[in-house]
Amino acid sequence: MDKSICTLLLQISLHSLSVYGEGFVLMPVELAPVPCNDKAVEKLSRLAVTYINEDRTEGYKFALNRIANVHLHAQGPAGNVYYLDLDVLETKCHTGSQKPWKRCDVRPFMETQVSGNCNTTILHTPEGFSYLYSYDCALVPDPPEKLQQTCPTCPLLLPVDSPRAVTAARVTLMSYKSQSTLGAELGVKKITRAAAQTVPVKASFVEYTVQECPEGMTERGTCQRLTLNADTETAGFCTGSVHGDMNAHPDVKVSCEMFKNVDFLRPVQPQGHDLPLDPEIPTFPPQIDDPGNDLQPLPSDPPAAVQPAQSDLTPVDPVPFDPSVAVNPSGPLTSSSSESAEGLVNQRSPASGAFDSSSEEVGGPMALRPPFNFRYQRRDRKKRQALIETSPSHYPVFLSDFPSGPSPFRSCPGPARYTTV
Repeated sequence: MDKSICTLLLQISLHSLSVYGEGFVLMPVELAPVPCNDKAVEKLSRLAVTYINEDRTEGYKFALNRIANVHLHAQGPAGNVYYLDLDVLETKCHTGSQKPWKRCDVRPFMETQVSGNCNTTILHTPEGFSYLYSYDCALVPDPPEKLQQTCPTCPLLLPVDSPRAVTAARVTLMSYKSQSTLGAELGVKKITRAAAQTVPVKASFVEYTVQECPEGMTERGTCQRLTLNADTETAGFCTGSVHGDMNAHPDVKVSCEMFKNVDFLRPVQPQGHDLPLDPEIPTFPPQIDDPGNDLQPLPSDPPAAVQPAQSDLTPVDPVPFDPSVAVNPSGPLTSSSSESAEGLVNQRSPASGAFDSSSEEVGGPMALRPPFNFRYQRRDRKKRQALIETSPSHYPVFLSDFPSGPSPFRSCPGPARYTTV
């Protein structure tokens, strides 16, 4: 009996070294399958797709369709490593778009849907942080035979470097520049997708990225690359269509989404909340040139609101100066209504000095000043990024081969979010 207990304690110690030891991996830890409908798994799956879209710079954003399989590699204080097999679909949003993938439209099957899966590895630490360790995505478009069986008149994909695709991109971009106010010379940077149909009408569909061309453009609608400065970053993404003959007044439709600020021919009109700085508009009441004659009270004001002449001013005690609430008496101030002025006058005493002016001068009732030595005491709160600076005492272990195999749970694979053909 004692021998079996010693053997059990030895196995537990070896297991703890393999999981919690610093740099010691004496025995592999078995992977545990996790249900696909687990709340933590669903949250991590959405977060993984967000991380993947942020890391990619070419192509289109992915949308999570379903969770196919999940394996958990628990490593104690080092955290939990999740191996997520995710089914994704291609959306219509370019990776440079600021729109989140949840708001992007999934490409329908009429436009040759692109689908696949992403093998994603996520580390979730005990502190609540999640990190994308690796991902491997493989997506393929639907075969044209499958699309033709379902929709015989739908457009089929074209090679992005075909003459029809290049011409459609040039024609649509010229149409966009003729209708927009952009002053920058834009050129086609890369054609990302092209399709064409012959029935019921001849049409070409193209999607491409654009960039600024500081050294001019070519006949193909691209930028001239005479120096290294000509290859500028992506400025936007355009989708266009050309119906009819491209050389005989075709029907062109195009829309572009700009990722960065470009030059405009006309300045942008100011927003409604920006007040115009026009000296001719009498925004404030005019100043009084004669300091001896003050403003007359309104008819609704009581006689006590009349300011005394400057010769009758009585000395008052000095008030501590606070720059945060100081008022510049030399500049024009806003005026208040007669109701606020009347209420303020009723609260004043007849012995008010020159510092307590009327509401017509200070712009309404005066608020109580805080103490002269008042300072807001900010609490010394530790930043959240401080956790990253500390060297971790436990390091997670990641498998070189992504785990595969059927899941024992009936919830895997999970339900599909979108309808596919």
